Amino acid sequence: MPVRYVGRQGTYTGKFLFNLLCNLKGFGVGRMVVRKSFNERYAEPSYYIIKQAFPDLTSTDYKAGYVLAKQVFRGKCLGEEKRINSGYKPDWQLISKADEEKYLSNKLAYEPLEAPTTADMPPLLAKFYMDRLSRDGVEVKPEDTKLYLRVNRGVHNRAQQSQVDELTESLPSEERIQPKTWAERQMLKRYKRKGVSRPSL
Repeated sequence: MPVRYVGRQGTYTGKFLFNLLCNLKGFGVGRMVVRKSFNERYAEPSYYIIKQAFPDLTSTDYKAGYVLAKQVFRGKCLGEEKRINSGYKPDWQLISKADEEKYLSNKLAYEPLEAPTTADMPPLLAKFYMDRLSRDGVEVKPEDTKLYLRVNRGVHNRAQQSQVDELTESLPSEERIQPKTWAERQMLKRYKRKGVSRPSL
């Protein structure tokens, strides 16, 4: 009887992180693992060096637990001991000791992109907006149909906006852009708990 697959085909072709670590001495402390999707997507090296591993011994499928590791993403070190939050994804591969030097000696690193600060309005929106200004007797200028862009930065998105950064730093704290995203609100809550003054957003 032929096999029939239902649903979308998975994009991961590796193993679960703890399926690899549970077969290694000391749960793989000191060994190197990689996410296959990162190495297929980027030219720069991305790898993890295991520092500590704490498996969940009550788990029957050896998939649970948490790991602290040195993380290098696209040639940039993100921390010496950071928690891995994607161990449940079947995307992991163990690197042999003979091949570790290939990753460690690769000094290629990505350079942050300079993101634009403005973009044109969609044509229909621009027409409605210009008609509204004309109806109110306001002189329409070409820059009136521009939308101002602001990049939501994170670990995997470090695009720069030099003009926006300079403008934000020059404004008083009460005039800076108010946090609107969930991530920004959570960041402000953490700063308040630590008693640190509000960072510039």
